[in-house]
Amino acid sequence: MSFGSLPLAQKFYANYAKKVGFVTKIRNTNFDKTRKESKIPVNQSIYYTREGYRESRVNAATRANRITATRCKARMYVVLDNENECWVVSRLELRHSHPCSAEKAVHYHEYRELTMHAKCVITDNDEAVIRPNKTYLALANEVGGSANLGFSEKDVRNYITRNLRCSDDNEDFQGMMNYFVRMKEINPNFFYAIDVDDANKFRSALWVDARCRASYEYYGDVVSFDTTYRRNRHGLPFASFVGVNHHGKSTLLGCALLGREEIPSFEWVFTHWVRCVGSAPRGIITDQCKAMTGAIRNVLPDTVHRWCIWHIMKKSQFKLGGYARYGELHAVMNHIVWNSPSTESFESDWAGFIKQFKLGQNRWLADLYANRRKWVPIFFKSEFWAGMRSTQRSESMHAFYGGYLHCKSVLVQFVHEYDNVLGTKEQKELEDDAADSKGFIPCIGSTGIERQFQQEYTSSMFRILQLEVRKKTDCVVRSIEKKGDTISITVDEQKFFWGKPVYHTFRVDFDPLSQKGQCECNKFESAGILCCHTLTVWSYYRVDIVPSCYVLPRWSKNVIRKHTYVKSSHDVARSDESNNLFRHLCSEFYNVAQEFVACDEEAAILRVALWDAKSKLIDYRASMRSNTAAASQNTVPTQSTGGAVVHDIQGPSRVKTKGRPKGKRLGAELDKSIKKSMQKRNRKSHPDEVHLPSDNDHHGSLNKRCEDSTMWNSSEGGGFMHLLNSFRHI
Repeated sequence: MSFGSLPLAQKFYANYAKKVGFVTKIRNTNFDKTRKESKIPVNQSIYYTREGYRESRVNAATRANRITATRCKARMYVVLDNENECWVVSRLELRHSHPCSAEKAVHYHEYRELTMHAKCVITDNDEAVIRPNKTYLALANEVGGSANLGFSEKDVRNYITRNLRCSDDNEDFQGMMNYFVRMKEINPNFFYAIDVDDANKFRSALWVDARCRASYEYYGDVVSFDTTYRRNRHGLPFASFVGVNHHGKSTLLGCALLGREEIPSFEWVFTHWVRCVGSAPRGIITDQCKAMTGAIRNVLPDTVHRWCIWHIMKKSQFKLGGYARYGELHAVMNHIVWNSPSTESFESDWAGFIKQFKLGQNRWLADLYANRRKWVPIFFKSEFWAGMRSTQRSESMHAFYGGYLHCKSVLVQFVHEYDNVLGTKEQKELEDDAADSKGFIPCIGSTGIERQFQQEYTSSMFRILQLEVRKKTDCVVRSIEKKGDTISITVDEQKFFWGKPVYHTFRVDFDPLSQKGQCECNKFESAGILCCHTLTVWSYYRVDIVPSCYVLPRWSKNVIRKHTYVKSSHDVARSDESNNLFRHLCSEFYNVAQEFVACDEEAAILRVALWDAKSKLIDYRASMRSNTAAASQNTVPTQSTGGAVVHDIQGPSRVKTKGRPKGKRLGAELDKSIKKSMQKRNRKSHPDEVHLPSDNDHHGSLNKRCEDSTMWNSSEGGGFMHLLNSFRHI
C-alpha cells in the first residue's frame, strides 16, 4: 500500500487498530541526514503500545496505568519513495500475542474523542447551567445508550473544565477582556471600562451594552443601584443599574464588578457610567451604605438620592425586637411611615411615637429620623419615581443571576451570563411590544377614560390603572368647597383592616374649565398613574376624556423608541468558527429533515441524497489533497501559536473559602451576626435584663458595647426567647 503523506499512513493504521481492538504509537522516525536543517522524515515505525517487555515495581492492584507490556510484535513500517513521491508500507506484522477486543477498544482513552456535535451540545448546556451528568445522559439517549458513545462522562467534565473554564486568574481576566473586545467589534457603541491599582492589578470593571445605552434615553429618569450580590470565586461584589421600562418591568442599564465597597470605587463606577449614558438620572435608589452615599454626593450632586425602605423596615425586628411591646411598637411605626398625609404630621406623630414607647435613647431610630428625607415616602410624594420605593428590582435581577452562577464562577462566566440576561430581557420586551401591537378590544361597560388609556398605554400599565378604576367603588365624595376658580373636593376612601372598615380622607383640587385635578396623595406625581380619588372626582363631574397631560408618553405603546432598533451585542464567538458553522449546518438540516420524516419513502430519498453528497465531498477532498501533496508530503504536522495579545494587567486574586459557601446576599452576613450577638448577650446577661445591639452602618459589624438596653420581667422574656427560636428555624 502507498499513501500520499505520512499523516495519512498514521491515520490509516490507527483506524485499523481501533477496529481490531488495540492502540498504536509512533516508535521512531528517521530523518534525511544530508539535510539536517529541513528535518525531512524518510521512514517511520508504528508499533502497538504493549510491545516490548518491562516490569513495574508498583503493585498491580494499586497501579494507576493497568496496561502492561506483552511483547506484542504487531507493527507497521512506512518508507518515503522519492521517485513516486509517496509513502510505502515496507513491513507489516498483523499477529498479536494476546486476544484483541474491538468492543473494549472504544473505552481506551486514546480513542475517546468528543464529536463536534457533542462539543456544541456541551457548550450550549453549560451556558444554560445544565449539569454535566444530565448532558451526558442526553447525548447517550441520542445514540441508544452509553455503549454507543465514543467518550465517557469524565471526558464531558474535562472538556468543560479545560475549554469552558479558566483555572488561571490572569487567563480568566484575559477571557473577560476578550469578551469586551469582541462586543466592541460587533457594535462600537458597546462601552466598557477597567480600573487598575498602582500595581497594575484589576480592581473594578464597568460595561454597558449598546441597547442599554439607547434605552437609557427613555428609562433613565429613575434607576436602582444595588451591590448585595457576590457570586464569583474572586469575591467581587456585583452591581447593576436597573430602570423601569414602558411596561413597568425591570430593564438593565449597566453592570459593574467592584473591587471594594469604598467611596473611591463607587465614585469610579458612577463617573464612568454617567460618561457612558450621557447624563445623570433624576433619582437613584440605594441601600444605606455610607460609601455609596458619599460617592453619590460627590459625583451626582443634582440627583435625588433615596434609601431602600424595605431594608430599613426589615431591620426593625433586630433593632427593636427586644422591647416588651415590640408588636404594638412595630405596628405604630409602620402606620406612621406609610400613612402619614403630610411631612408635618409625620414629624409630630414620630415625636409622639418616640415618647410613647420611651425610645429617646435609641441611636438607630435617632439616625433614621435625622435622615428621614432619604427614606420616608411622604418626603418624595411630589417627585416621579416610576413606582419604585426599594432596590427590589435590582435584587430581582440578581436573583436571575443566582440561578446560573455560584461562588466558584469565573469572570468569563459572569459576563456570558450577563449576555444571556440581555437576550432574555430583550426577547421579553419584544414579546410585550408584539402583544400590545395587536390592538385592543374595549371591555363591556368600560368608561371613556378606560378606553382612552387602553388605546394609549401598554397592557401592563393599563391593568395598574384599571385597579384604580375599580377602587372608585370604595370612594365617596363627601364635601365640595369652591375656592376661586378651583373646587376643593373631599373624598373618603374605605379600606378594611382585620375585617373592620377604616376611612381615609383625601382632598382633590379640581378645575372645571381645564378639567385638571390634583390629589394630595400625589400618586400621579410619584408613580405616573392616576389615583382612584381623582378618577372619582372626574366620574362625579362626568369627565369622559382626561387632559393630555395625564397621559404620560413614558407608559405609551405608541411612542417609537430608538433602542428597539438596536440589537443586543450577543456574543457568538465563545466557540471556534468551525463549531459555529457546524451549528448553522445542523440547523439547516433540521429544517429540511422535519418536513420529510413523516413518510418513509421521502426519508429514504433524503438519506440517499446525504450519502451521495458525502461521497462527492470525499472525492473532492481527495482531489484537493493530491493537488497539494507536493507541498505537504514531506512535512510533519506541528502546532502553531497565534499572535495573541498579552495584556500586562493582572487578574484579581481568588478568594478561598472553607466549608459551605456563604449566602449570596451580603445582608445575610449582617442578619447572622445580629442573631448570634443577641443569643450571646442573652446567655451571658442577667435573666431580667437584655442589651440590644446597635449599629449605624450598612452591612457592618455589630458594636462590641451595647448602646441601648431595656429592663423587662421574666414573663416577657419568654416571648423574646420564642422570637429567637423563630429566627433559628428561619
